[in-house]
Amino acid sequence: MVVASSLAQVRRRGRFGLTVQARSEARWGYFLVAPMMIGFAVFSLFALLASLVLSLTSWDVLSSPKWVGLDNYARLFSDDQFRTALRNTALITAPNVLFRMIFSLGLALALNTDIRFRSFYRVVFFMPVITMPVAIATIWKWLYDPAFGPINAFLARLGFPRPEWLANPGTAVIAVVIVLLWSGVGYDMIIFLAGLQSIPKEYYEAAQIDGAGSWRRFRDITLPLLTPTTFFLMVIAIISSLQVFDLVFIMTRFGAANRLPTVVYYVYEEGFRNFRMGYAITMAWALLALILVFTLLQFRLQRRWVHYA
Repeated sequence: MVVASSLAQVRRRGRFGLTVQARSEARWGYFLVAPMMIGFAVFSLFALLASLVLSLTSWDVLSSPKWVGLDNYARLFSDDQFRTALRNTALITAPNVLFRMIFSLGLALALNTDIRFRSFYRVVFFMPVITMPVAIATIWKWLYDPAFGPINAFLARLGFPRPEWLANPGTAVIAVVIVLLWSGVGYDMIIFLAGLQSIPKEYYEAAQIDGAGSWRRFRDITLPLLTPTTFFLMVIAIISSLQVFDLVFIMTRFGAANRLPTVVYYVYEEGFRNFRMGYAITMAWALLALILVFTLLQFRLQRRWVHYA
């Protein structure tokens, strides 16, 4: 009977070795994910492929696209404004990623101790993360105001000069990075806290028994076991920094000119103000390629310094 049952089960298997019940479950699975996959294909995949085709055209939105081939991509290499936007984006990204890791880890270490009002401090530091970027940029633009802003008023009381923070590209980079840190450190802090609390306490107890001090425990236990968390946050921080737009659009734009254009802002300006949408899409694809290169590079290098317990 066992052999007969086995033969009957084999007969009920389909082409791919699935039983009738498994095939039925697979069909239901495909049916349930079909709406999401159709939506992804129509609104994401199709739009992505269409934008790739449009990047090879000259299109002013109002008329039909005209095929230009790789001319838009060749233009990128001789576009001084694109190079300026790329440089500004790099100047914002590098310090933002570095200090974001340092400050968020420091806050996580402080709030992982038994200090009073620990939950209150966590909420306070996380509040900027859930605040709308437009509101953040508007408030900080007032804070940086050279004539009426409280920051310059405080500097004047101390006898320091009152710089035009957002009008000068050099100080505008500092101003924007400060706001990015203020609004983004809270998220990284929460992730670092989760990473710290996942480290077994037995490791610290064993190290303390062996006579390891606070710095050695941090260097030999905390940092190595936090490398997966650090790697994840670095990838997210670099991607978000390369795409910064809201703060730059509101804070450093005066009239028709922007004192600190970034790549995404230049894409917006070319596409929606100058109506050179084909070229704007080309820059967007160049930014996508840049993000992809940085991400793949990080995944390549993480084998050398990321340690999974």
